[in-house]
Amino acid sequence: MAQSITFTQDEIQAWLIDQLAERLEMEPADIDINEPFDNYELDSSQALILLGRLEKWLGREFNPVLIFNYPSVEQLAQRLVQDS
Repeated sequence: MAQSITFTQDEIQAWLIDQLAERLEMEPADIDINEPFDNYELDSSQALILLGRLEKWLGREFNPVLIFNYPSVEQLAQRLVQDS
């Protein structure tokens, strides 16, 4: 079984910002970590793709509702650090 890797909140936030910026064709500096994902027009299929990439990157599986229960970069990163 693969062992999960531990990342800091800042590392997770930076990864999420890069992924969002790439997917939305924005500059990473334009992503606000407190802005809800919905405000970036991230639909549910895009959110699940993002979560799938996050699972691979962190080496862990998550409940798909996680990204909806923690709907901003900062909230999601905080939650993921608490779980590690």
